[in-house]
Order: sequence, then structure tokens, then C-alpha cells
Amino acid sequence: MTNSPFRDLLEEVKFAGENGFNGFEIVFEYPFSTPEQILTKKKQLLDTFSTYNLERLAHTPTFVDICNFYDGLREASVQETIKAINAAHELEVRLLTVHPGFRFPLLPKEKAYQNTVQSLSKLLKKAEDYDMILGVENLPSGFFPSSDHFTRVKEFEDLFNQLASDRLSFILDISHAYLRGSDPPQEFINKLYNRVAHIHVSDNLGERDDHLPLGVGRTNYRASLEELGKKGYNKTITLEVFTMDRDYLILSKDKVKKIFET
Repeated sequence: MTNSPFRDLLEEVKFAGENGFNGFEIVFEYPFSTPEQILTKKKQLLDTFSTYNLERLAHTPTFVDICNFYDGLREASVQETIKAINAAHELEVRLLTVHPGFRFPLLPKEKAYQNTVQSLSKLLKKAEDYDMILGVENLPSGFFPSSDHFTRVKEFEDLFNQLASDRLSFILDISHAYLRGSDPPQEFINKLYNRVAHIHVSDNLGERDDHLPLGVGRTNYRASLEELGKKGYNKTITLEVFTMDRDYLILSKDKVKKIFET
């Protein structure tokens, strides 16, 4: 599971440990989970992760924009991401999810792609310093305020060819790939499976990234997870289910476990 930035992170980690989750993905996000805020609880967090033997992962800030067409804003986004990488290192995290940025309609697609490559090359240098892996996540098409940026397999194939680093991997968000304008999840799995380091899953109604409990929306998440199981996938999966009632999160966890146990 992952944390809501509106809840206390320490309590979120305890919830995961007490409810049968095997890992936890720390989201560095405003308003209550910025890198600076999280590091004030470093010792308690490390102790809690150890108590529950939770595998730890992290997600760099969602709404920074490492492909922005303004050089200053793009560099500021890189620096904010580096803050998250530094904090993740302090918390003994080795795998971080990174968004490739948001392509505004004014920004040509090729320029957005090259801006992302340029920013990732800087971030990879920091990852190498810490012996970390950065995973680039496929975005949902139409994710505010961008469109068709890293929603297709070919973009990732080009990225991995251009940045030939063993510190760079792929984070497959299954629900993103079910939205219109994206290549389907099965294509990502078939063509990029060897680069997959981690999975995100939730459900949606087909129009936007709703982050619903599994089974509530219209995605065929089961088929995608079963395909991963057939390929022998044994790495981590984060449930990005955002509900006030956490029973739905636990139910979603049980659904995933059942798929991989059969």
C-alpha cells in the first residue's frame, strides 16, 4: 500500500504492518509528507518498518514537472525530486517511482521527451551515488494538464535505449494503461517485462485515474495480474487505492493475493 499525504505517515506504516501488507511505498507529497516533514520522524519510521518487516519503496513528488518547457521550473522540479531521493536514502529505500513529467499542449512531443531524458540523466547520477533504482511510471493519458506523454510502449523502449543505465527501470501502472490513449497493459507486459521493477494497481471507470478499490471499476486488472503471474512475477505491487474506508484497501489486497496464489 501507499500513504495518503493527508494522514500521519507513521500511522499509515503501522496500519500496513498490522493488516497483512508486505511492503509500503512512501509518497513524498504535500501537505504532510514532504521530505523535510518525513525526516523529522526518521528513527520512528525505521523502527516501525523493522518491527513489521515491511519492504520499503518510495514515490517522488507527483506534481513536479521534469519535462517543463521553462528551464527554471524544470530544474526546480529536478531539485525537488532530488530532495525526495535524499530522504529515501535516509530511510533505506532502494527503489523509487518517478513520473516523467507532464506535456502541456504548447510543448511539442519530441521536446517534452528530450526534456524528460535530460532530467532523468541528472536524477540517475544521484541514484548511482546511493545505489538506488529509479523506475519511470507510465502516465494516464490526459492526466492534468498533459496529454500523451509516456503512455506508449515505444516511448519507454526509446528511453531505455537512450539512457542505457542499470539504475533505470519501468514501473507499470496497470490502471493507467486501461485509460484511452494508452497502449494496453498486456502490450507493456509483453514488451517491457524484463524492465519491470514494480507494479501499481487500482481500478477506474475508464475515463480518469480514479484510484478505486479493485472490482469497483471497469478495468480488467485480473487479466493483467494473471499475465504477470504466468511470467513468474515475484516482485512488489503497490495498491494505490484511495478511500476513506480502509476496508476496501484490505479487500483489494486480498484479491491480489488470491490471484497470485491460484
